[in-house]
Amino acid sequence: MNSIIPPYLEKGDTIAIAAPARSVQYSQIQAAVEFMQAKGLKVYLDPELYAVEHQFAGSEKHRAALFNRLLANKDVKAIWCARGGYGSARMVDLLDFDLLKKHPKWIAGFSDVTVLLSHIAKVCNMSTLHSSMPVFMNEKAGQDFDDVQMAFKSLYASLRGKHTNFDLRENPSINLKNFSGEIVGGNLSVLYSIIGSNSEMDWTGKILFLEDLDEYYYHIDRMLLALKRAGKLKGLKAVLVGSFMSMHDHTIPFGYSAKDIITQHCSEYNYPIIFDLNSGHHLQNIAIPFGVSADFKDGMLTFANP
Repeated sequence: MNSIIPPYLEKGDTIAIAAPARSVQYSQIQAAVEFMQAKGLKVYLDPELYAVEHQFAGSEKHRAALFNRLLANKDVKAIWCARGGYGSARMVDLLDFDLLKKHPKWIAGFSDVTVLLSHIAKVCNMSTLHSSMPVFMNEKAGQDFDDVQMAFKSLYASLRGKHTNFDLRENPSINLKNFSGEIVGGNLSVLYSIIGSNSEMDWTGKILFLEDLDEYYYHIDRMLLALKRAGKLKGLKAVLVGSFMSMHDHTIPFGYSAKDIITQHCSEYNYPIIFDLNSGHHLQNIAIPFGVSADFKDGMLTFANP
């Protein structure tokens, strides 16, 4: 069954910023707010967005209540998660996804937000956006600003229904052949953490996207092995691999790179594996519409536009 596609945004529509995980202050998201406003969108900031409880943006009940208000607000056409870190899984079970079914809207973010993207696909059968988040425009300003702008422009384009295509003709790959389907996945560490939970979705017949940051190579192996033993890597259309940034090793090296590990655990299934997409913890972090029909042909990954 094809995923439900929320309405694409028009100029003058409202996008709201939520904080389902770590705390955020206005100074950290100001540049992103101004970017979207300059594009002709209204940006709604709940007065309680800036709550702090330890490293979190308020308690689980507080963060969930704010998110539920945004889900219920029919004038809000998209919810853009301010940042990741850790915390979305602590409040996901307090969210009322019947509100999202009643008022379909785009949910955008990545990294820790992967749990929300997966949960929405599971319980709502609805498309979401794997994309950069507001804090990255401030954190990565300076010499990298052009790359961050590219990430934000791709998100804005996706919100308007003009998804960015990927030219993968020069990307390393194995078992390469044409394929089509819907993309799912996100951050490997988060996907590993939700196995067996209400947020775990069925990947059969899907295109799996993976990325991660700041992990040891043996952790990457352990997580991929767990996914394989749980049957999650069988029956896929293809695997797309984004950035695996800032990986770590021990004095005695593990001996395999992230690319090696993914190849070892997936290649026996003989589906295509394509590496080095500009998505994930990458400065450009091009937005990927999860649940939107994707087609890979002759090295180009394209998405269905309205």
